[in-house]
Amino acid sequence: MAGNDDDDVYTLFIGIGLLVVLLGGASSFLTWLAGQVSGVITGGGWPDSDPTDCIGIAFRLLTHPSDPHSAWPPAAAAALGSAPIFFFLLFVFLAVAAVGTYFLVRLFLNFRRRRTVRRFRLGYASGWEVRKLLSAQRVQSMAWQVRPSMHGRPPRSIPPEEVGFYLGRDIRSRRKLYASIEDMAIFISAPRQGKDVHFVTPFTIDAPGPVIVTSSRRETFINTAMIRAQYGEVYVFDPWNWTGWPNRMRWSPLQGCEDPNVCAVRSGTLVESSGFSIGREGGTVLSGVITIIRCLLHAGAIGRVNFREVMRWIYEANGEEALEILRQGEREGRTAPGYPGQLEFNMRNEALWSGVMQVMHAFSHPPVLEDCSPEPGEEFDFAKFLKGRNTLYFVAKRQPDWGGIAPVVTTILEQYFRSARGAAMKNPTGRLDPPLTFELNQVADVFVSGGLPTYMGESGGYSISVHVYLTSLAEARAKWGADRTAALLDNATMKIISGGAGTIKDISDLSDLVGKHDGKQILSPEELRTMRFGRAVVVAGTARPVEMWLTPWWKRKDKDSIERAKAQVEAMIQQMHAPPPPVTPPSPDDPPPPVRVTATVTVPPSDTETDTSAGPATGTGTAPATGKAPRSGAASGTGAGAGTPGDDDDGDDDSAIVW
Repeated sequence: MAGNDDDDVYTLFIGIGLLVVLLGGASSFLTWLAGQVSGVITGGGWPDSDPTDCIGIAFRLLTHPSDPHSAWPPAAAAALGSAPIFFFLLFVFLAVAAVGTYFLVRLFLNFRRRRTVRRFRLGYASGWEVRKLLSAQRVQSMAWQVRPSMHGRPPRSIPPEEVGFYLGRDIRSRRKLYASIEDMAIFISAPRQGKDVHFVTPFTIDAPGPVIVTSSRRETFINTAMIRAQYGEVYVFDPWNWTGWPNRMRWSPLQGCEDPNVCAVRSGTLVESSGFSIGREGGTVLSGVITIIRCLLHAGAIGRVNFREVMRWIYEANGEEALEILRQGEREGRTAPGYPGQLEFNMRNEALWSGVMQVMHAFSHPPVLEDCSPEPGEEFDFAKFLKGRNTLYFVAKRQPDWGGIAPVVTTILEQYFRSARGAAMKNPTGRLDPPLTFELNQVADVFVSGGLPTYMGESGGYSISVHVYLTSLAEARAKWGADRTAALLDNATMKIISGGAGTIKDISDLSDLVGKHDGKQILSPEELRTMRFGRAVVVAGTARPVEMWLTPWWKRKDKDSIERAKAQVEAMIQQMHAPPPPVTPPSPDDPPPPVRVTATVTVPPSDTETDTSAGPATGTGTAPATGKAPRSGAASGTGAGAGTPGDDDDGDDDSAIVW
């Protein structure tokens, strides 16, 4: 221990000695430089002295501080400036050197405190790899494959945005990075780290075909709706009217349920996404609940009833009407085999109806039920939607206090994933053109389907792009479990990771995902967590990781158009939520409004009438209250008055006048 202490003391003294030598040498040089510059300023020219004289000059100046000339060699002293100028320059040089040293030391300490230089670190993708796997040339070369309608056009003449999505710029090679339409991407970004401004908004605007966007907030809708409206139709599924958009998307759970396969998938999706708990009874209750929902949907579809009727059956826990529809359909050959018997057996169990109500609770909110109960001809036409550059937004929350309509959105998107694949298979090329894009923002809150990993693995071959946005791996594991989350990552050809908070395990897993070089992590967990806003790492296919600069939408070339469109949507929402104008109470000095009185009067014939065969006259009309009222008569009525015609002073025949 004593030996180590002595070594520390020796090291301290050596360090102090080196510091004194460095400071002394720097001060001596600045002293010499101040004298030389003073000669130039005063017109004496550059004194005949070189930097090797600085040590001797400094020592001589210490012995004669009042006479700088005596410190310089005689040949140079004559050209030296006056003492005040010399000392002023010396003070300035020393101050500048001190300030510069302070900032250099501070920069060095901050540099050590933050991280080592990554730009020249080995393990990242080379410029050649980037060009081969992530460049504009790569997505252009795939244009004929992913968009068959472009066959025959020179690939280099096709804008990369028509066959891919711009990601960012490689920090090292400075190349622009693109993802192909075929690439399935997962974005892992902590809250408030810019996934909306860097990815969701630009991808929605640039999508070359129809795009479906989900979110639990309306930020993306506000940024993109008016821009997308320039390209095609814009629809919104927003039962709570947070957006105020007039073109509402209306969908019925009965849509397509004439097909028993559709019924089976839809009932299973509703049960899974609702978070239904089966209790101690286990699979028996689960199977019974799914069977009842499946049969009710099938009955509603073949009976052509409104979905409100199906919900009424559920509220009343009574399936008799549905059973009769299924039996009638069975006689006509329209009901799936076995459905009437399955419904009749299960609907007798009252305990199953409580499970059915729990599953279908999302439809119990009046605004949701309204949008899910369209009349014939009002349903959203998905086949037509796929043919243009149209847009569909889902604004929803999973939490019950915000409506809890995630099961509804999940069921709709499940149908659209399957319908899109079916539409692609009907084409000779087996692809959708224009391609369909799913921007699944806040996916764990909105789209809680267990089939998402499968869709990620299959959709690329149909020219369907799926972009999934997560705040953390823990969020995905809580929603889909560890195995499905692993499958989700495996089926994503691109993983884009931004900085921000996270658990130690998640950050370590992501760091391992980025990879190692020579046994060391290319990007340590600490470096991942502290990555600055506007940067991300992309791990794509067989390429080594790429660190990239991101471009927010407000730095795009079309930022002015986006800002104008955004302002229009904000003004529309503000106008929708503006309070009604106040009602001004009437002033006592204001004249009373005119009053009109409606009366029905029966008038007997006059004694003076020559036509005695005429019966009593009856009429209905309006007359102002200020008109003449008859003075007497046998007529009865409601109004300002009643009387006998011919009884007034104006000489007119009033037998046809009615007050």
